[in-house]
Amino acid sequence: MQTRLAAKFAAEQTATAASASAHAVLCQDLWLVLWPSLDARAKRALRCVCSAMRSQVDRSVEVVASPTNGFDAADLTAALVRWPRVVDITLFVGVGSAAVTLQPLAMATLTRLASLTVREAAEPDGQAAWPMPTFSSTVSATLQVIDFSFCVGLNSIDTVRSCAQLRVLWMPYVSVSDLSPLGACSETLEELWMADYEQIDSLLPLTACTRLAKLDIRDCCFELDEVEELQQACPQLVDPPSVELEGLVHELQPGLPPWRHEVVIGALLEIIETGDEEEEQTAIAAAGAIPLLVQLLGRDSPEDVREAAANAVGNLAVDHDGNKAAIAAAGAIPPLVQLLGRESPAGVQMAAAGALINLSSGREGDIAHEQSQTSIAAAGAIPALVHLLDSELSEMHRFAANGLHNLAHYHAANQTAIAAAGAIPILVQLLGTHSSKDVQAGAANALACLAIDHAANQSTISATGVIPRLVQLLGPDSTADMHRAAADALSALAIDHAANQATISATGAIPRMVKLLGPDSPAGVQHTAARSLIRLTCRDGGHLTAAIAAAGVIPLLVRLLGPDSPADVQEIAAEALGNLANDHAENQTAIADAGAIPHLIQLLSPAESAALQKAAAGALSIMACDHWHNQTAIAAEGTILILVRLLGPNASAYVQKQALRAMYNLAVNHAQNAAAVVTAGAIPALVQLLESDLSADVHEAAADALHILGHAGAYE
Repeated sequence: MQTRLAAKFAAEQTATAASASAHAVLCQDLWLVLWPSLDARAKRALRCVCSAMRSQVDRSVEVVASPTNGFDAADLTAALVRWPRVVDITLFVGVGSAAVTLQPLAMATLTRLASLTVREAAEPDGQAAWPMPTFSSTVSATLQVIDFSFCVGLNSIDTVRSCAQLRVLWMPYVSVSDLSPLGACSETLEELWMADYEQIDSLLPLTACTRLAKLDIRDCCFELDEVEELQQACPQLVDPPSVELEGLVHELQPGLPPWRHEVVIGALLEIIETGDEEEEQTAIAAAGAIPLLVQLLGRDSPEDVREAAANAVGNLAVDHDGNKAAIAAAGAIPPLVQLLGRESPAGVQMAAAGALINLSSGREGDIAHEQSQTSIAAAGAIPALVHLLDSELSEMHRFAANGLHNLAHYHAANQTAIAAAGAIPILVQLLGTHSSKDVQAGAANALACLAIDHAANQSTISATGVIPRLVQLLGPDSTADMHRAAADALSALAIDHAANQATISATGAIPRMVKLLGPDSPAGVQHTAARSLIRLTCRDGGHLTAAIAAAGVIPLLVRLLGPDSPADVQEIAAEALGNLANDHAENQTAIADAGAIPHLIQLLSPAESAALQKAAAGALSIMACDHWHNQTAIAAEGTILILVRLLGPNASAYVQKQALRAMYNLAVNHAQNAAAVVTAGAIPALVQLLESDLSADVHEAAADALHILGHAGAYE
């Protein structure tokens, strides 16, 4: 039966094939798929068909080898004898196929073989160990590609000693320490993959492989000297191996040649840049690098070493509070400030300024941030940075402006000191079109931080006539960074300053700022524009709120509440709408009519962050205040039950406080809503809050809610 089927199938295919190449592919498939299961007569019938087409068979062949299909050495040898053009073999080895003999690869009939790949034919069960084929020098001499990616338990690469033409070797599970056998293919090897391996003794054997361009040896670190020697021998190498960290840091010790310190620092910077930044920063600090780098900032080090050390300190400080504290504790601030001096070359000054910028960055209200600002200013950084604003180098202007920005950030004493040092007129001058766009953005940012909550600086800055120029920077020719910086500066100048508010409004700033909320702006610009509008409407006495609403801001802010916006943009948009609605019945109505209520309720979802829930609850509270129609509309969306749930123990205190205020404003003078609040189970939750150890603000808000519910007769 098998003989008839094989002969019939082969004859039908031979008669209907469209081309000789189709016959060739068919013969290859028939041979490999049917051969192991055929009896002797069927094999002879199939061989007759294949022999006629053997000269057309493709260069590549895929073989499935496993004990279940009866594959053996003779089958593979016979197939390749009949297909003299095949030079590439992919051997699919199934689970449990360790018993399959792969010795036919050592036979002299395979001297033409150029590529050998071993793959799994089925999903492994975790127990299979596929053997590593062995082959003689007669065969190996022709191999150009060896891919044993799925061969496990390999304990030797001696088999490649005779592969003089080998270009690619993939052996990720090899378990060896000596790479010297690769010397046999030193003139041809271009790619080596031995990933997830930890035992290689030395990279030096690879220095002979001068064509090596790709190397993957993970989880293994080497001496810096070896890595450098390999990079010199193979300059085309894309991703060099990792350097052993403790040994590298040890070479920062004093007494080594300056060029060596520079090389080591360069390697540390490379580690930070190419790896997980925070993880590498932590590891380098743990290895003891910080005090050694600080020591290299001193006068005893050459200028190039001091510049490199300042760059390294700055990189270790980026967004890493622990390293910032360690760097300051190691005494880095005084020498860094000293490097800002006039006697230092420009590169050293910029490296020191960059390090101080990173050390002084932080969040408003962060004690460590404020301490860092104070320490840097006390070391004399402010006059030094102001002097750098007068440099002839544009890049220096940017570093100096950014440094002053960070020192002034919500730090009243530094704001005063920077203004006293004469920074304001120079920063205003840097806003001119002769400065680069990056410098203009940096100068505007610095002016914003100097003006925020500082009445004297607000007046001094506005007296320079800078407001019209800042308004120009909101225009279409500016970059996103310039838009953000100008919006921040204008809003900082406006807070609690009626004269500046009037000037800002008169110069056309509001329509331009509102336009930045549109869909064409990046999310960062939208966020800054919304925050600036909050500042403009906060404590403005109603001078700007009406003008901002008239400029069409409400629909744009409502759109930003939608799911397409990032969470921080949604949050700031909700806060901006709350500010516009505050004590402004017309805006309360307009915001509701623009469709804000469903969006705000959606942002109360447990899936959202506490900050977003707080902002949404706050906006709903203000929209409902003394506005019967909004009270009704908000309650109709099922908001009351959601607010009651936000009073639970899992909510943060500031979310609970805003939920209480929203509940209060929904119930005031609205008997139906008051009854709904009680029905939703608010009374037990309110009593529990009163009995808790939460803040006085939460207790007061809960008491107010109970009072208004009792006053409305919603409960006894």
